[in-house]
Amino acid sequence: MHPRLFSRARRHLILLLTSAVALGGAWAAPASSAAPADIPPQEPGVTLRVFDVQTPLNELCTLKPGQTPNHDKLMPTVDWSTTADFGGIADNFVSQASGYLVAPRDGTYVFRLVSDDGSRLTLDGSTVIDHDGLHGAEPKDGSVELTAGAHPLRIDHFDRGGGQQLQLSWMPPGESAFTVVPTEALSTDAGVVRVTAPGRKECEAGRDTPGDGLPLTSVRPDLDLTDLRPEGFEPQVTGMDWLPDGRLAISTWGGTDNVAGEVYLLDNVTGETSRDKVTVEKVASGLREPMGIKYVDGSLYVSQKHELTRLVDSDGDDVTDEYRTVATWPYGGNFHEFAFGLLYRDGYFYVNLSVAIDLGGATTNPQPAPNRGTTYRISKKTGKISPIAGGLRTPNGIGWGPGGSLFATDNQGGWLPASKLVQIKQDRFFNHYTEP
Repeated sequence: MHPRLFSRARRHLILLLTSAVALGGAWAAPASSAAPADIPPQEPGVTLRVFDVQTPLNELCTLKPGQTPNHDKLMPTVDWSTTADFGGIADNFVSQASGYLVAPRDGTYVFRLVSDDGSRLTLDGSTVIDHDGLHGAEPKDGSVELTAGAHPLRIDHFDRGGGQQLQLSWMPPGESAFTVVPTEALSTDAGVVRVTAPGRKECEAGRDTPGDGLPLTSVRPDLDLTDLRPEGFEPQVTGMDWLPDGRLAISTWGGTDNVAGEVYLLDNVTGETSRDKVTVEKVASGLREPMGIKYVDGSLYVSQKHELTRLVDSDGDDVTDEYRTVATWPYGGNFHEFAFGLLYRDGYFYVNLSVAIDLGGATTNPQPAPNRGTTYRISKKTGKISPIAGGLRTPNGIGWGPGGSLFATDNQGGWLPASKLVQIKQDRFFNHYTEP
């Protein structure tokens, strides 16, 4: 803020403090009375805006501009710890507190932010407390020299899960204990029309794009986009295939090095339908990070990290009664040894195996299992596996192309400066070298 504005605010505050002393009471002037003349009309308190990002954050994010908050309210102080305080949003949200802080006198002010999870306090555009990251309701202090008067204030905050809290306290010059910054020391623009809108909001970076933690938000103009995901159903989808009766089978990941992958059957997902009509049934669980699923001759098959598995439903209720191994392939237990995709044609399945890598991205040398980075053909009848092509790194896409040809996509990394699309043919090698 310009020094001339501070000077004006200081003159206002001296008059207010003199009046308070003359009346024999403590300073309790409304913050708007201390605001510089060219600040819009003020009212006591701060503005709280909450944005429902619906995706787990590890740190504060910058929201994409032009988004309407899910919750917008005038609050007397910054002291919030319940879901109701944050507009009924319990987890995975970003909140912003904004307004002015009115310093009653010149001096060193010590501030304390208590937040769950991360937060940041700025005054006059400068960071006073950086309390970012994932943590519980922990305090962090910061101090700053302030002149008497109004100072633009902003607090950025996010919550990922569990409890939520945001509290701003201070210790003004001459005080010896922290107290919550009172209403009379806070102000925000008066008469604001508070507009809100439901739905997911997005950050500028990180997991804020369709396919990377967020749903598809737009499609080409000649198509219609309909969200059919039932409320509360948020699967980490790794594979999909259609059943003859119109149901959709999906496999889910389950997390790194976990045996928690699942298979669901979704009904009412085609034709005239809506998300409240879609039904979800879990039919398999305890799978090792399955990355592909295929319905063949009345049964579902999944490609786990270490094997091709048939999900046997013995009694016709759709729920798996037996997990029958069809084939196994080289697997050394590395977190990156995935079995991507699952195709089927004329009695054979097709799958891509990725190589083992070290944390950080370098190809593991030597490999814990041989003959990875390979496209395999698997006999449905005998379970025999046969290599088709090698020299792949992370071939996380596989599909049929023109003329029934087999294609794969490979992800950049060691020996592979850019991601690529390749045609898979017998005995081809795509230049990603491993030992063995």
